[in-house]
Amino acid sequence: MFNSSDNCIRSSQPFGDERGPMHITLIGMSNIGKSYWSKRLEAEAGFRRIDCDTLIEKWLGQELSELGYQGIHDVARWMGQPYEARYAQASKRYVEVERAVMLDAIATLRKADPHEPPYVIDTTGSVIYAGDDVAHELKSLTQVVYIAASSQHVSQLFADYLARPKPVIWSDTYACARGETLEDALERCYPQLLSSRARLYERMADVIIPSDRHRDPKATAHDLFDLGDTPLRQSASAR
Repeated sequence: MFNSSDNCIRSSQPFGDERGPMHITLIGMSNIGKSYWSKRLEAEAGFRRIDCDTLIEKWLGQELSELGYQGIHDVARWMGQPYEARYAQASKRYVEVERAVMLDAIATLRKADPHEPPYVIDTTGSVIYAGDDVAHELKSLTQVVYIAASSQHVSQLFADYLARPKPVIWSDTYACARGETLEDALERCYPQLLSSRARLYERMADVIIPSDRHRDPKATAHDLFDLGDTPLRQSASAR
């Protein structure tokens, strides 16, 4: 059964100091709202956004173009489903590329000018497989924020996965039972995927935002991420 994060406790750590908000890394399942909130942070609070989906797509550009593929949904087509023959090799390649993208993002954070606006990293759902060293660096350089799902949203997340597919690393959570169709097995195993991932996201996170908060239509980026009235760090050109 899916392990809900409905009653998550948020960290008491602030998202910044007197210099302004610190860098933020958003983690969580595909289609949970990471891109939505990273764009809100960009638009409402001036964060600079690192879009990992787009960077992974660019990294895979030649491999995708040879097949006539373009866009993150075509990356999902390129990878395939866990019951397809190409999936094992493609998913391994995807994780390798994701790790390289995350290492580049970490290098960008390390070189960031503290007087410039902070970054928000919009990760993929599989960032938890990019390596323990990547997780350690992200926790060292940023506030890692888990945009949590709830048990009530499992069906909707699966419907979104089918309607707007993104590449998903299933690890060992997919298995087709005797007499079961491949598609039925996918639906049955999806909650297990969410549950196994939830534990990994929670372990990595500094802050957990439960679904009732990040799905609140009245929520703003400043409220949700406790940015308060602290101004962003001034850019060097504005000083």
